[in-house]
Amino acid sequence: MSQSAQADLPKVLAALKGLHRAFPIEERLKTQACDSTLETYLSILSRWIRTVSAPSPDGFDPEALDELLALDAIYLTEDEQAIGLAPFCPVETDIAVRFPHETVYALSALDALALPRLLATAGVIETRCPVTNEPITLQIDAKGNPLSEDIDKASVVFLKTADQIQRYAMDVAPGIRFLHPSMNGRFSQLLGLAEAAAVAHAFYAFQRKIGIGSPAGKPDAQNE
Repeated sequence: MSQSAQADLPKVLAALKGLHRAFPIEERLKTQACDSTLETYLSILSRWIRTVSAPSPDGFDPEALDELLALDAIYLTEDEQAIGLAPFCPVETDIAVRFPHETVYALSALDALALPRLLATAGVIETRCPVTNEPITLQIDAKGNPLSEDIDKASVVFLKTADQIQRYAMDVAPGIRFLHPSMNGRFSQLLGLAEAAAVAHAFYAFQRKIGIGSPAGKPDAQNE
């Protein structure tokens, strides 16, 4: 049985609905972005996936970048020299995803779970529980599923970090963390690892559908 098959579907759908409400990036790109702005978004995403490193704003249409910033589709580092585009983060965070030849950082637990599938490469997530400070290490296969031996090593908690949501990177992502299993039952909004992976893959499915995140530029139809 696959890890996604072990997920509790109602919990997955409820969490996905909440995430879409808090960070409606897919809907914003579909309904508010003009063609040139959407093309710039795809170019930035493609650059991230091809190079596994943060692109510089140089070379991209400044007006399109401004619109993407207004839509919260991208964000810039403090020195404005690198572009972040969820689930890819251009700065070091407390969640590292280690691949064979590079390390990528994530703003949230769901972003970390999305990265191996987007890059079609197995990875190892390394972080610490925000409550116990215990280290958490999770092996994720190239399809984005936690290995069976790691499925009970963590859960994912959703904590409210802001009264009003303006930016995903500041107001939503910091509250989505991996939790040590000893904390299970202590929080109401909690997903098992298989459920969290299912939410992450469903949320970022639009990036795979456009053909950027799959090998040879072909849309990833699996589990769509």
